[in-house]
Parts: sequence; C-alpha cells; structure tokens
Amino acid sequence: MKYSMRILAVATAATLAVSANAGSHNLVTADVNDPVTLRINIMQNIGAATGLSAGMLKWEVPFDPITAQTALATINTGALALAGLFPAGAAENMRSTAGPAIWSDTAGFNTAMAKFIADSSAAKAAAPGTIDEFEAVFTELAGNCKACHKSYRIKR
Repeated sequence: MKYSMRILAVATAATLAVSANAGSHNLVTADVNDPVTLRINIMQNIGAATGLSAGMLKWEVPFDPITAQTALATINTGALALAGLFPAGAAENMRSTAGPAIWSDTAGFNTAMAKFIADSSAAKAAAPGTIDEFEAVFTELAGNCKACHKSYRIKR
C-alpha cells in the first residue's frame, strides 16, 4: 500500500505539474478566456495521462490500479472539457495543431468527440483493477486518439 501511495503521489504531482506549467518552457499558460490555450493545456494533460498509461502497459512504470484509474479519470475529464473549445474562427491559430477539418467537417468531428467522451467515460467507469483489465479499456480508448489525430490534427 505504501508503494501504491507513492505512485499515486508521483502521478498526481506529474498531473499538477502539467496543469500548473511547472516551469517548463514547452507548456502554455492557460488563459480561461482563450479556448486555444485551454485546449492546448487540456491536450497536454491528456497526453501526460496517456504517456503514464502506456508506460504501465510497457512495464516501464509499475502498474498500480489507483494510478491507472486516475489516468483514465484525467483523460475523461479532458474529453468532457474539450468539446466546447473549438469555436468558429479558431482554425487559423498557429499555436494549435487543430486542423482545418475540425471546422470544415464539423459533423464528423463532433461524432469523433462524442465517441471519445463515451469511450473515456466507459473506461473510467470500468475502474480496471488488473493490468489486463486496464489494457483492454486503455487500448480501446487510445484508438480514439489515433483516429481523431489522423483526421483532425496537423503536424507542426
């Protein structure tokens, strides 16, 4: 239990560091009035949780059910928050990797976001307690990221 609490503390600290922009020049300071910086920060939090999850599945990080569930909760919270952060007119923002297809194929993007929200909610609700359970829900969830990024993200 002591080891699990240490892992949880490290995971929480990592998430807070990403959220608080803990001195890293690669992170963007969140401006609550700017949907672009908000979604960049949210995507970075999702990326941190995804990286931690992948690390557990590759055995680079010891698997811990509480840490796994926290990562899934972080991804789900991010998915829920992202939905309203792609307003019209934000397509040409050079700080973002959001592709123009988000606005030219709004119906497709909204469908992809709805799937991400549904799948991340289901993954969170599953509360996986073993590495095998976690792998099953995370693999399904990660497929959303890949599909959406392929269609709606540009590389800079």
